[in-house]
Amino acid sequence: MAALNDRLAAAHLPVRVANLSSIWTIYYSAPSRYNWMFQYHLRAAGLALSWVGTGRLIFSLNYTEGDFTEVADRILSAAQGMQRDGWWWSSPQLTNKSIRRRVFKEMIQARWASTSPMGSISSPRIK
Repeated sequence: MAALNDRLAAAHLPVRVANLSSIWTIYYSAPSRYNWMFQYHLRAAGLALSWVGTGRLIFSLNYTEGDFTEVADRILSAAQGMQRDGWWWSSPQLTNKSIRRRVFKEMIQARWASTSPMGSISSPRIK
């Protein structure tokens, strides 16, 4: 885990892992609305996450050092793909709080537009 975190930090990627025995969790060191998409990049790299949450890996107790190295390589590859695809770009002013506020505002706007008798340009009234 420590070696993988060192590799992720050296590559300037906003992903880290933590563990409790054979259960690892993925967390993010930078705010983004799209962190949840990392699970799909991991799947494309050949890693399927646990069905509980979107950032948990559960390892078999018989994993070798070589097995962990392969998993680390795949996590690093998925993180690099996520970075390369631009999903982790963010304004320096972006915070998790500002993301929550913006999502809430968008939900209110969408709800208001769906109840408005006139609809809106992006969601016309359905008869």
